[in-house]
Amino acid sequence: MLHLVVTEANDRRTAMADEAVPYLIGRSSECQLQLSDAQVSRRHCELTHGAEGWRVRDCGSRFGTFVNEQRIDESPLLPGDRIRVGQTEIRISDQATSQTSSAAFDFRQMNALLTSLRALGSSQVLDEVLAIVLDSALEVSGAERGFILLPNAEGRLSRTLARARGGVPLPAAQTSQRIPEKVFATGEDEIVTDLHDDEHAGVHMGTVALGIRHVVCTPLTVANYGGGGTMKNIGVLYLDGRDRGHLQQLITLRALAAQAAVVIENARLYREVIERERTAQELRIAAQIQQALLPPAQYSGAVDLSAKTTPCRDVGGDFFDYNERPGGLSFVLGDVAGKGTSAALLTAVIQGLFAAEAESLDAPSAVVTRVNRALCRRAVAARFVTAFYGQIDHGRLRYCNAGHNPPFLLTETEAKRLDVGGCVMGLFDSAIYESAEVAVGPGDLLVVFSDGVTEAVNMGGEELGDDRLAATLERVRGRSAAEVLSAVERDVRVFCGSAPARDDVTVMVLHVPAAAA
Repeated sequence: MLHLVVTEANDRRTAMADEAVPYLIGRSSECQLQLSDAQVSRRHCELTHGAEGWRVRDCGSRFGTFVNEQRIDESPLLPGDRIRVGQTEIRISDQATSQTSSAAFDFRQMNALLTSLRALGSSQVLDEVLAIVLDSALEVSGAERGFILLPNAEGRLSRTLARARGGVPLPAAQTSQRIPEKVFATGEDEIVTDLHDDEHAGVHMGTVALGIRHVVCTPLTVANYGGGGTMKNIGVLYLDGRDRGHLQQLITLRALAAQAAVVIENARLYREVIERERTAQELRIAAQIQQALLPPAQYSGAVDLSAKTTPCRDVGGDFFDYNERPGGLSFVLGDVAGKGTSAALLTAVIQGLFAAEAESLDAPSAVVTRVNRALCRRAVAARFVTAFYGQIDHGRLRYCNAGHNPPFLLTETEAKRLDVGGCVMGLFDSAIYESAEVAVGPGDLLVVFSDGVTEAVNMGGEELGDDRLAATLERVRGRSAAEVLSAVERDVRVFCGSAPARDDVTVMVLHVPAAAA
């Protein structure tokens, strides 16, 4: 291959002539080196390779072909010679032309880089690999611009990297959309010899305006080991330029793309592993913080209290809290709609709002009303909260149930459900809430729980339900708060068996000791 350095009126570029075919120079789209110089004929001259080396032959041009400022009809070419056609100069470079070996060296370097970045735990592996792939492709082909397009999360091709020769970034460069999408869909190469003559030229006018005429696009394909040994496309390599030199290197580009696709896929998978590990670490920290925001699981005072929340994921949308108040305790158990990180963030907000009301002497309905309005002001879309808020002191329990599962109150003579209150919080700022008051005495038991308890399912898809929970509570009536909590947890676990949890499970048990009578 012959390496050419082309200097035009306002530009300088490189090109490569392949010895296998005559290399035409001129203004015609048929030419491998297409020039826009007005003094250059459509087929101005051609470069050929024979037993004696490279030669240049004038093709009957109007203004002639010059080698080292001597007009010629035909002349041998040596490194350093200068061909002049019109106002354009073409210098025969003495640069090494074995592009394939250069590319192989780059891929050895790439594999070494991949290994070292893995050892360092770097998250930049894919970015580094893509840059080396694209620079290698530009060097092999002699194209002026290169693009790597990989599918995004929705599976649509997205431009991941764009560079010009010499490693120059192209942040705002435009390419055809139709060509790479077709290649990605079919897995077959696409070559456009001249965008100006293409039947879809109207879609490429922005590219044509830059002087870009020729395009080659090849798929990045790897083995699909989960698909019966078939191949899958992981993206495309897109190259373009003003001359056709890179179109002659399709076989080399295919080989490069095959090697590059494997390395890119390995780098992409490695990045996914790093990101999953980072996300898992962040979730572990979030879970620790969420647990730290909860009060101690055990409390003894005017009442004995035991509580526990078990998220079905790393973090959850259930919460509980309690605070001492003169002569008693205020407490809340809530459930944010949804699960996971987004629900956990909102629980922290709600827990803070109730904590700010901890020592309020107002009725529970007034407290819930203020919390509801505060949530509505924040306008968290599609999120609502159910909660049971209570104040217990001097043998009485005042409460407000905001759309929550009615707790069980077990006294010496009966089991009650506490359902007075109003709708869920966070949806309607004008919602009206009511309070209710019931007497509590020594030995009475209040069990507050989230819907993850009664809606827990077994392997047959059957829910635990209120009746089974009520039967459990009847069996442990009169026991301590900690014993009741353990019994509920155990029965839920036995009922579900190996079925995975579908929701967060939270239980709070309050027991009025005999000393409080």
